Amino acid sequence: MAWSSVDLKIKGKDWGAMMKPSGSSAVFSVSCACKIKAGDTIVCGEKNFTAKTVTDVAQRGETYLVEAEGMSDDKSKTRGNKGNAG
Repeated sequence: MAWSSVDLKIKGKDWGAMMKPSGSSAVFSVSCACKIKAGDTIVCGEKNFTAKTVTDVAQRGETYLVEAEGMSDDKSKTRGNKGNAG
């Protein structure tokens, strides 16, 4: 999939970023000013992600590439067809 512009919430602050989704995971390109670390939570829309790796692109302190995995919301889900009791 292609990169898209998104708004993130990291450590309680809003950040503009680029996102490349891949199934339940994603790669984010975000400013180093957000000071994200591996293990931090990223909120993108209604989805929560956990930062797995954080790479300083070209070691210039400008942009981080963050590889993140989606987090389960641990809420039970209704399954099946209620009208088809068996």
